[in-house]
Amino acid sequence: MQQPEILSLAERLIPAYKTADFEFLLGQMTEGQAASVKILVKMELGRIMTPCSKPIDLRGKVKGECREYQLNGLTHWLDDVAFNAYHKNTQKFGGYTEGVWDALCNTHNNFRVMQKRSQSSEGNDQSSSYGVEVEAITIGHDLKRKENRLKVAAQVELLLPKNKLVHAVIVDLSPSGAKFKVPSAMKYQPSDIIAVKFTEFNNTLEIEGLNNSISYRVVAIDDSYENDAIKYLRVINLDSTEVIKEVIEHVTEVEGKKTRQDNKNKIISARVRSFEHTFLKHTCSLPIFFSGSSMKLVLTTENNKRIWQYWTDERNQQALNSLFQPQRVSQLIVPGASETSNTIYSFTHEHQSKRLFFSMMAPEASQELRNLFFHIGARRSSWRVFKLTVFELSNDERQAISEHSHELELDADTLTHCAVLQEIADSDCSADYLLSDKPNLANSQLNRFRHDRNPEQDPTYFYFDSKALRRETRYSFQSPLRLSETETLHHEGTLVDISNHGANIVLQTPCKLRAGSLCTINFSELNNLDKKLSLQSVCYQIIKISPGGQKIQLAIVENEQTEPVINFFETLIKHNKEKLNAIEEFLPSDNLIEGLHHILISKISNSPIFVEKRGKSLRPRIIGVKAPFKSYVEVLAQLGEEQKFSLGPIYKGRANSLLAQPMKPVSNPNPQFNELYITIARFGNRIQNVESKLREDFSNTKERVEFIKHAQTTGDVYVIRINSLPVLDPITTLTRKNISELVQINLSTARNLEKEIQSIVGFAELTDITEEVLLRLGISHQ
Repeated sequence: MQQPEILSLAERLIPAYKTADFEFLLGQMTEGQAASVKILVKMELGRIMTPCSKPIDLRGKVKGECREYQLNGLTHWLDDVAFNAYHKNTQKFGGYTEGVWDALCNTHNNFRVMQKRSQSSEGNDQSSSYGVEVEAITIGHDLKRKENRLKVAAQVELLLPKNKLVHAVIVDLSPSGAKFKVPSAMKYQPSDIIAVKFTEFNNTLEIEGLNNSISYRVVAIDDSYENDAIKYLRVINLDSTEVIKEVIEHVTEVEGKKTRQDNKNKIISARVRSFEHTFLKHTCSLPIFFSGSSMKLVLTTENNKRIWQYWTDERNQQALNSLFQPQRVSQLIVPGASETSNTIYSFTHEHQSKRLFFSMMAPEASQELRNLFFHIGARRSSWRVFKLTVFELSNDERQAISEHSHELELDADTLTHCAVLQEIADSDCSADYLLSDKPNLANSQLNRFRHDRNPEQDPTYFYFDSKALRRETRYSFQSPLRLSETETLHHEGTLVDISNHGANIVLQTPCKLRAGSLCTINFSELNNLDKKLSLQSVCYQIIKISPGGQKIQLAIVENEQTEPVINFFETLIKHNKEKLNAIEEFLPSDNLIEGLHHILISKISNSPIFVEKRGKSLRPRIIGVKAPFKSYVEVLAQLGEEQKFSLGPIYKGRANSLLAQPMKPVSNPNPQFNELYITIARFGNRIQNVESKLREDFSNTKERVEFIKHAQTTGDVYVIRINSLPVLDPITTLTRKNISELVQINLSTARNLEKEIQSIVGFAELTDITEEVLLRLGISHQ
């Protein structure tokens, strides 16, 4: 019998060693073999089960960083892989034996073992083949953190349920909680109560009570995507002891680290918040706040205006509030549920010069009626699909908003929920909704989904940055006028306010104009102020009309004929500025924006990507992530190396279509949307292969369906909607405030942060739409 077979027999007999059945089992397993085989197996078993007193020092011998551990009275230098192997094998061998020593000296990342295997590095470097590696920053880094955490590496002992002892290492520590690095060989469960002994601190610090165990509850278990030998436990302190606070104070003060630690925390926090500000400014998601079933507050940005503008009718009146009828909102708000999510399908229909809105949530209709809605709506260019996620506001969040009730001019105390509306499909995907047969139902059955024309709700809305958006100041000014729809149809009215290029007026009788229509205004009284200038037929464009058709917002049509009129109003305002009352534009205060920032950053679940320019090419630099990671984010983390995430499945080979084209620096850019299909082939927990295709890479729908179904048999499939656009002004008001605060700590760091944010030239947002795509293609979850 060969040596490997003898070693295999010995390993299989370890559980029976020194038991009454050992000789019987040994005889059975070596039956028919030479007598020497039994002797060799016994000798090998005796060797590997012998207690070991040799320390292990793997420094310079393994691919990984080693640290010092005190285990069984011995000092070892182990990396994470060996640390995990120690726990796994001490359980297997019943203690620290020669067999454990062998296992730790022959881990898979040992340089000698790697050289002996003489295999290509293709498997080990698989993730690097995907390239496009980026830094990951944790969105909401200091959102719920009420205290600073001490970054420290010190050994502790954890006593798990059923008295299982585990050696671990502190990653960070605060009086109320901690994060421990633990071997993955052991099993951990959320909500487990564990007893922790701070053994290394107890040996070096003289603090009363430090030798006692402290109880913690496990709140989360995080994988290490670089090293499957370890996991991270996030825990909260259950004891009222002040011992940990004393430890932190002693370590920071004795080592002179307190100020440096505080400054480091402020720098990290300022950097993350700056990226968060840029994220919220450029997100395509639309945040909405509710008081019960009533919509009260909407926050607009330069990029979510696509959603905002979609829900405007021919008068430029908002129809978004009619989307949230009280009966529908009652379905969205589930008592006791902190978060609910629904899909909304919608389209518009032009009837008698009126734009009518239709919308449906899946639970509101039978399958047959849904198919009818799809067949009628998806054939129109106005077809849209939205994901609406509703969150219940916590007491702290309500309190934070209520402090700004006066500024918002609403009773913020009554706000109960925050919703995030995001577009996940448009008319480009409409063919997917027409795969089933059209049901034999009358089209009139869809009338139940038609919106009211003039809903009673009138929410407050403002731009999510304290930057003036108006082109010019408006001034209250009253003067009679006449509006002409046509040569024969006229309306008498009054000027309410003016600016160089615009006006607000009120008519005595309703008009039938639409937003975008042209009309002429006769300023009969103002015409007397300048005999050389005619103000009897000035051409204006309709911007917005009230539901009653009498209150109208106008913008002058700029051309050679109206240029003297613009100069006239400019002179009129300039010479009478002291007499005119300026109409102030509502600009949210920094405190209001920051308060809403803290709420929204925890609600928007998309992953932002920040793109910089290197030379002549664009390159993703940072991805924003949240714990716990979404499944597709976990994949990107697993493919990355050295704590970076790989965006290779997204951008490799697509620099032009996903970076250069959509991120061209043009004024008033519109986001570009792409659907990316990613398949993951796995062997156990390891990723064997990754393949990705854009929607347009498929020749037809059948090929796309087969691609998804094949992926389901070998691993996982994800469909990601990518919103891409250029960033013209990455610095927000709050970012400037953060940088100003950093100047007091370190001028160089503040300048570097400003340069880093200003280097952002492109922005992308990743949204997981897998569930919706499978549903519309009629593919079941595997």
